[in-house]
Amino acid sequence: MEYVKTLYKLSGPALDELARGLYERDVRAFEEVIVELVKLGKMRDYVTAAAMLATVPMIAQSTSSDYGDVRFGTLVSDRYFNMFLRACADCGYGENEYMKVLLAAQYADPNTAFFGWDKSVDRYVSALATADFDRAADYIERYDARYGKYGVLIRVDCDRALNRLLALALYGKGIDKAAVRDVLMDYWEVADVLMAMYGKVSAHERVAVVRLLLAFKNDGRVKQFLSEVVANDKSKSVRDAAFKNVRNAKNKTAAKRLEAMMADGAGLTYSEWVAQLTDTEYAAVADKVFFCMQRGDGHVSVLVYNDGQFLDSSDRPILPEHDEKIYVLHPLDLTGDDTAILALDIEQPFLQIKRPIFAKVPGERYGSMRLSGTMIARDRFEANFKKTGFAFCDKRSPSEPTVAMCRRGEYAVCIECDMPESSYTVSGGRITVYRAADVVKLKRKQYVSTADPCDLMQLEPRIYSELMYLPYRLFSDAE
Repeated sequence: MEYVKTLYKLSGPALDELARGLYERDVRAFEEVIVELVKLGKMRDYVTAAAMLATVPMIAQSTSSDYGDVRFGTLVSDRYFNMFLRACADCGYGENEYMKVLLAAQYADPNTAFFGWDKSVDRYVSALATADFDRAADYIERYDARYGKYGVLIRVDCDRALNRLLALALYGKGIDKAAVRDVLMDYWEVADVLMAMYGKVSAHERVAVVRLLLAFKNDGRVKQFLSEVVANDKSKSVRDAAFKNVRNAKNKTAAKRLEAMMADGAGLTYSEWVAQLTDTEYAAVADKVFFCMQRGDGHVSVLVYNDGQFLDSSDRPILPEHDEKIYVLHPLDLTGDDTAILALDIEQPFLQIKRPIFAKVPGERYGSMRLSGTMIARDRFEANFKKTGFAFCDKRSPSEPTVAMCRRGEYAVCIECDMPESSYTVSGGRITVYRAADVVKLKRKQYVSTADPCDLMQLEPRIYSELMYLPYRLFSDAE
């Protein structure tokens, strides 16, 4: 334990020197320290153990003492992984204990020696599953809370692996079912199994079936099944599981709430506004923005709010019907003489009359390249990212681009971001719009890779402008 305490204080060349010196003096003592480290069970201990092993001079030829070679054949890429297995064998640290270390490698920092074991772990798990499938599956279910290595089992025996995962997703207890669904969503044949069993199980089980079906909701057959069968299920719990509303982030301030209403084109009746504006915070914001009413002839009347009442452009109080809606004015609402207010130089709680307007570009259909190649400093991008409500989408494969997404009403706008780790800049790419309901969400993960993009030409001008404004804010150099 003394060595372990010392190791925690070291890094880089100092750690390398200590580890190499220990190995050269006493191989067995070196192995005991490695095993003592991993027994502590934390990622930093595994990373340190792998870093120590990486300091040992590479052995040119394998020997009969290479534990992995003896049991599973040659490990092509990583002798240090094999050395770890041999150390465990020499110290009596059994497979049922060191498997949790092997299964943790996939989640390590990619820049560490520990992550470098991952391909060797795949071969180990594959060989183990070929010899004893259930043993390998039991290890993953016990030690890999995200079920990442189930992909290896699927390659060994697809039907058997999917059946075990389905049982976990539907009947498992005390586990992260969203993680199981995350693995299953790449295997579309699962949807057929779920739809076939739907009418044969209890309402409680149908809720679990529906939650898993939602991972495939962008498949045409599944979408039809959800709208025609699940929508008419006699159980409210089942219907709620399928059709719970997509919620935007809550607008915590009055200014953000009114800005969202402007962007979405949402209005309140006169009586609803009267009730809302009894709140002093809302009243203070309302006093600095413009409102409007849609008249029957298509004309838009611009209004202001002052001293507890709405006034028209001649400063006369208006008395609309209680069910007549009043909207937060958007620059696109203005027509005729009212456009003169765009020239006013007034301070507002959010960009309203000075708000940028984006018109559709001829030829745009299912994506826009209007920001392609736009470059911004990484620190400015990160600051904008926090302010604008964007979040990164998760990837189904490493080849997918990095995509930032922001929800706006019924839609989600995405922009590809080129952001190499070694670069101090971020570059914008293709902008795509999806229906928010088509985003697949599994706990905090969200995917758009299975969703169909919206036709930009079919969007209302206000919606289009507001959706384009979001990625512009993300890539803005302005403070």
